[in-house]
Amino acid sequence: MSNRIEMMKNRLVTDKNPICIDKFRIILETEAENAYELPVYRRGKALVSVLDNIPIFIMDGELIVGNTASKPFGLEIDVGFGVWNQSEVNALKEDGFRLDPKVEVELLDLIDRYPQFGATSGMNRILLVNKRMEPYYRSGMTLPPWRDEGVSGGTASSGLGLGPGWILMCPDYDLPLRKGLSAMIQECEDELQSLHFFETDSYERSITLQSMKMSLEALVRFAQRFSTLADEMAVREKDPQRKKELIEIAETCRWVPANPARTFKEAIQTVWFIFLLFSPSPTTTIGRFDQYMYPFYKADIEAGRITDEEVLEYLQCFRLKVMEINNISGKEVRKRAVGRARWYNMTIGGIKSDGSDATNELSYLVLEALMRCPTTHHTITMRIAESTPESLILKGIEAQARGLSMPAFIGDPSYINFFTTYGVSTEQARNYCITGCLDANLPGRSRAISIGMFIAPKTLEFFLNDGADPRTGLQVGNKVGDLDRFKTYDEFYSAFMEEFTGYMSMGAERNNVEAMSFGYALPDPLRSAFMVNGIKIGLDFYKRRYELQNNTLMNPVGMVNLGNSLFAIKKLVYEDKAITLTEFKKALDANWKGYEDLRKICLKLPKYGNDFKEVDSVVGSLYEHWVRTSNTMPAAFGGTQKATAISVTSHQPGGAITSATPDGRCAGDILADGCASPASGTDMKGPLAVFKSALNIPQDGFAAMLLNMKFHPMALKSEDDRKKLASAIKTYFFNGGKQVQFNVIDTETLREAQKNPDEYRDIMVRVAGFSAYFVQLTKEIQNEVIDRTVHNI
Repeated sequence: MSNRIEMMKNRLVTDKNPICIDKFRIILETEAENAYELPVYRRGKALVSVLDNIPIFIMDGELIVGNTASKPFGLEIDVGFGVWNQSEVNALKEDGFRLDPKVEVELLDLIDRYPQFGATSGMNRILLVNKRMEPYYRSGMTLPPWRDEGVSGGTASSGLGLGPGWILMCPDYDLPLRKGLSAMIQECEDELQSLHFFETDSYERSITLQSMKMSLEALVRFAQRFSTLADEMAVREKDPQRKKELIEIAETCRWVPANPARTFKEAIQTVWFIFLLFSPSPTTTIGRFDQYMYPFYKADIEAGRITDEEVLEYLQCFRLKVMEINNISGKEVRKRAVGRARWYNMTIGGIKSDGSDATNELSYLVLEALMRCPTTHHTITMRIAESTPESLILKGIEAQARGLSMPAFIGDPSYINFFTTYGVSTEQARNYCITGCLDANLPGRSRAISIGMFIAPKTLEFFLNDGADPRTGLQVGNKVGDLDRFKTYDEFYSAFMEEFTGYMSMGAERNNVEAMSFGYALPDPLRSAFMVNGIKIGLDFYKRRYELQNNTLMNPVGMVNLGNSLFAIKKLVYEDKAITLTEFKKALDANWKGYEDLRKICLKLPKYGNDFKEVDSVVGSLYEHWVRTSNTMPAAFGGTQKATAISVTSHQPGGAITSATPDGRCAGDILADGCASPASGTDMKGPLAVFKSALNIPQDGFAAMLLNMKFHPMALKSEDDRKKLASAIKTYFFNGGKQVQFNVIDTETLREAQKNPDEYRDIMVRVAGFSAYFVQLTKEIQNEVIDRTVHNI
């Protein structure tokens, strides 16, 4: 680590960020001034005001510029997602965020003076008046449980774009890099002048194109502001080396992003400006960095303009800039994404659109930058194809063996099959990248808007309670009647799956409401311009149609617990006839009190993750039903719902509101993490058995399928051990597996970190599809990571 990188890393604030309101004030005032305009134009004007007026600065040592908030490492209060009030402001302070008393007074005054609006207010108007759906929303089957005031709290984020939201999409980075914004601005003007007003959407296209144009122009001016600032700082700078760097920064920002990038340094600055303007969002993606950046790297290396050491320094600077981007939600929503969860994913490796291998020198340098500058973000995901060199996989495993919790590994065959199944050409499918934690999208060609956290075991809880939610007392589903009327497991399973499908349908409706709320309330003309043919089509990125319609994703959490539970019912009630279903329900209602022996039996039953075919097939059939049924349910902006399988940290709050389950789990206990992962501590037969169990899941049908594994550090000490793991990963992927990621750390170290957090602040762990500093996790999630089975090769 160079002196520059060490200095920048040491000053990095990873918690207790200052709360800023400059952006909040600018947007509220601009929105009020343009209240009569269409939302897409009003939002465009708001972005212009932010980029023209937000305070800017360049910190000491920076080579890539563009501050993420009006104060270093700050979080700007967002407009348009949730409701801010005194209670939520107090919760921020209680959670350690820094809020200047004068800023708090002004914030509360702004909240009083300007009506709060946005996506969640639109959801509230629909969800809280629909008596058919209201019990479902209040139950929390799709997190979080809805309250009278709707979703709890707003958001505070870094990033200067419009946001907010959890939209999964990747901009077409080639557009600004190869075309430049000036050409895109001219394209907007050309489309405006050639527009004829015969089509029903021509008026909307005109307004959207005007909004795109003003947004792109504002981004060019924003870069020019940094050019001017760098020039001014260079005049005052005494250190010759830093003066030279500031002059180069000024020259770079004068040229890009207005013009096509000519060098690696100009290209990475362009990428940062675009990334900054696609934030705030905890899911902003970096895309296939080693592909679109490689031509600039190769040209500079061949011309002698840059060295690998210089490239590595810029890659480390980029990591640290991404670490400045943060996002928090209201106090209740924060529970489903603890550890400052965010998913700024860089995809490397895989194959090119023509099927040739995509690995290049940058693929290796990205991993080397991680090892030199270990930070939790940005995350790295490695695509693995049959042609992927073993040396790249081993480099990734080396990073894992050092305890860096990344890269995650994904299989090209399954991801590509997902896209081609839904009609995407093979050439386009091969260019997929990871957006968010593990869900794939096509750069500039697809986007996912709503991903619910559907707590699958609650479906069984409601079924056993005659369709009612014991926690709220509300009738969520249909009345089932006498549980003992089911004489065979097939009868029971058929009745249960009918109800399960009904709950899925309500989850799909909830997805659609969220997607439509975002689409109507939060158009984003800048994002729209960076989609393929975005300017030519001239519609907001929410409203246009894509080659893959994956705008809403159905996402089950705790499905493994549900599968283990159904197997327990099948075995004990219908095969062994050791207990009736009614008696089983009594044990669950009592949270096993007085039924301790029964619980021991349930805990000892075979569990998913041990290559036990009978239980694995139950889990697999649930997931197969999930894919098949999702594809029958209409999606808000065209097409049907698509399946995905991620958990973030929702397995903790989801478990907290779920009663005891027949797999032996107690009420309130955490659910299985991920979606292909075994429940913590239940996989007892080694990693190969876990892989075999996971292959019973039809993973090609899912946009993502998260599998977490944990190894002792000694398991990956030798090169032979790492080669064995590399071979196992490839075997898994080439037989239908989609993704796997590892924690390489011993349990005792984690226990010590839990007791003495100040001494272990830099320990990184993989939680779900993201990495976090272990000491920043809640105790419940820490315990879940600790309790995962430690494997050896």
